[in-house]
Amino acid sequence: MGHQATAGPDRYRRLRTVNILVGALLAVEGVWMWAASNDLSLPVTGSYLTADPVTVRGATLPEVAFRIAIGPAVAVFLLLAALDHLVTAAPGVHRWYERNLERRANYARWIEYSVSASIMIVLIGLLVGIRDLAAVIGIFAANTAMILFGLLMERQQTPGRADWSAFWFGSLVGLAPWLAIAVYVAQPPEIPGFVWAIIIVQFLLFASFAVNMALQYARRGRWRDYRYGEVTYILLSLLAKSALAWLIYANVLRT
Repeated sequence: MGHQATAGPDRYRRLRTVNILVGALLAVEGVWMWAASNDLSLPVTGSYLTADPVTVRGATLPEVAFRIAIGPAVAVFLLLAALDHLVTAAPGVHRWYERNLERRANYARWIEYSVSASIMIVLIGLLVGIRDLAAVIGIFAANTAMILFGLLMERQQTPGRADWSAFWFGSLVGLAPWLAIAVYVAQPPEIPGFVWAIIIVQFLLFASFAVNMALQYARRGRWRDYRYGEVTYILLSLLAKSALAWLIYANVLRT
């Protein structure tokens, strides 16, 4: 009985330690990316009408709406993730985090992903040439919608007896940015090897988050314990963000 009584608190202490370590690592990576990267920036363009859209015959010329500094953008998604992990491990806040885990939910995770993962997919799009302002907004919004469907799944459904509608809707809308990326890489005559590596690695890792959720809600094997799926989310997030950051840094950001 005593062992059972302490097993839960011990596991939460270990999970808190994992959050602190992962948060610290991501923070170090984020600061490094901000400080050590070159000043590479990529343009986001808009094609604005300058005449009556009914009578105009030629194509509108794109204008640079703004530029995205790649190093700071990489740093931002790393630092957002670091903030998520460190705040949820902070005194007082970690009790709220643990109570939510008992309810099989982690809303902080989805809020962070909705911004950090959306920045990541926008950066991947920029690297393959998706630089139209409307397309960038659409990619960011589609990825954010996918994440919010995940939050909705956790908020409203119970593992083992879930309505999977939110999961499938989120998976469908989450494919839209990858379809756009696939169209763009099918067009140019040659794509740098590191860009292919980013696309393949990140697509597989993004898909792994959906697999992790599916295993949680199907209650398969070790995923019957929600905390096992939570640790898997933490490690997948660390791997996806670190892999993208270092692939970009090694190939285009090193000074």
